[in-house]
Amino acid sequence: MAYSGFFQFENREDGVYLKAVAEDMSNMPPIDCLIAYCDKKNIPYNDKFNLKKSAEKAIEGEAVRISAVQVTPFAGFAEYSFGEDGMSLAVTLYPPIAGMPDMSMDEMEKDIANYKVTFGVDREAIQRLINSKIYYEQTLIAAGAPPIDGYDAELTYEFNTTISTKPHINEDGTVDFHKLDLINKVSEGDVVARIRPEDPGTAGTNIYGEPIKPKKVYKKSFKYAKNLKVSDNGLELISMITGHVYLEGDKIFVSGEYDIKADVDNSTGDIDYDGNVRIRGAIRAGFKVRASGNVVVDGIVEGAEVTAGGDIILQRGIHGMNKGVLTAGGNIAANFIENAIARSGGDIETDAILHSKVSAHGNILVDGRNGLMVGGSIRAGKTIQAKIIGSQMETATEIGVGNDPEVVARIRELKKLISKAGQDKEMLSQMLTLLRKKRETEGSLNEEKTQLLQKTMKNVILLESSLKEMKTEYAELNEKVSETDDARIKITRTIYPGVRIEIYDSIYFIRDKNDYCQYVRKEGEIKRINL
Repeated sequence: MAYSGFFQFENREDGVYLKAVAEDMSNMPPIDCLIAYCDKKNIPYNDKFNLKKSAEKAIEGEAVRISAVQVTPFAGFAEYSFGEDGMSLAVTLYPPIAGMPDMSMDEMEKDIANYKVTFGVDREAIQRLINSKIYYEQTLIAAGAPPIDGYDAELTYEFNTTISTKPHINEDGTVDFHKLDLINKVSEGDVVARIRPEDPGTAGTNIYGEPIKPKKVYKKSFKYAKNLKVSDNGLELISMITGHVYLEGDKIFVSGEYDIKADVDNSTGDIDYDGNVRIRGAIRAGFKVRASGNVVVDGIVEGAEVTAGGDIILQRGIHGMNKGVLTAGGNIAANFIENAIARSGGDIETDAILHSKVSAHGNILVDGRNGLMVGGSIRAGKTIQAKIIGSQMETATEIGVGNDPEVVARIRELKKLISKAGQDKEMLSQMLTLLRKKRETEGSLNEEKTQLLQKTMKNVILLESSLKEMKTEYAELNEKVSETDDARIKITRTIYPGVRIEIYDSIYFIRDKNDYCQYVRKEGEIKRINL
């Protein structure tokens, strides 16, 4: 809203006078505007207080002398203000000394041309500003056109990228490994992924007529292995074979199943395959099988190593001979696990675990026809369930649920390291304070003390960086070890003495035979409750 009037100076025989020009004096410019006006044209005044008093009298209709010395007459003028981003120009118009002309439209347009402003000039606003004598108030007279941002390209998959399938359990407790759906089936010519292309957006223009680029957008490209091709327009990824499709990281694979109709032994050597592997025979001791997808074995696994990015399905089981190792990114399902190591990123389901070291991020279910778990060490992130745990011979058996023990150990280690680093930092800070105080007191430090100061400052910086990294890791790990009610051990028949139970960081030894129960942690202690 424009001011209703303005202040103007007038030269008279006995000096410079201030007067107010307005029909309505209720909305005059503030004193700060008047002070700025005086300073721009070197109009003398005693002080701000007296100038304010003079302005108040002028508003009452009285012309007030503020200086006994006349000033050089001046015409109306303007002050220009540019936006930092080159997208705007504003002007503040000031009145002339009485008797001199106002600033004209032509003069302002020449100023604008001299500033090389060529785009977005609002000539109607300029004309209105001059015609209406809108003084002391900043008015926008030129504005650029901002750019219109586009959007990044988007990659979408035409298949399920998070398959997680468990084997079917029959009513009699046996596991039917034939009823599995582990593959994203794809036919030759099928589109497995699409790209919505990026929109680059529209450039803008600043008040100098220069283009302003929109925000940078990012393209997308397919990352893929063999058996795939990109369409002519570059927006579709097409399977060249009939098989299965899956995602590993951000790379797309299409593969036919590698079907081995014999034992894995000297006739085949080790197996390393990007896809699913089906072995119709056994895996003999000393050999290795690795698949980025799933591994299904019809025969027995001896003292061999089997590694799968997905699931491991053993139709019979593993006689590990204390050498066998199963490692799955997904689930493990086996008829039995004996004298072996088994690690699963998902769940483990089997009919028996005998004298083995077994761990799963999810659940361990030993609940088939026998449902036996005896000897060794068994650890699950959530639940362990079995019919029988331990034996009448009180075989030493360790069972644990809850947090990954390696994570817990790392948290404890970090806690000590953070405490030690904090103490070291405090000691170094004290040394810095003493050296700086000595420098201030004596004016300078000798070469040895100067080097010590620089070395100490460097060590503080390195220590702070290390502390930050450790605290970040500590916080991230702590989020992973929060307790939930899911962590429990269920016994659907009997648990025998000799079993050591660990839930989170609590330990409990089974002293007596117990039937049909479960163990949970409540209020910091492991407690037995009935099923």
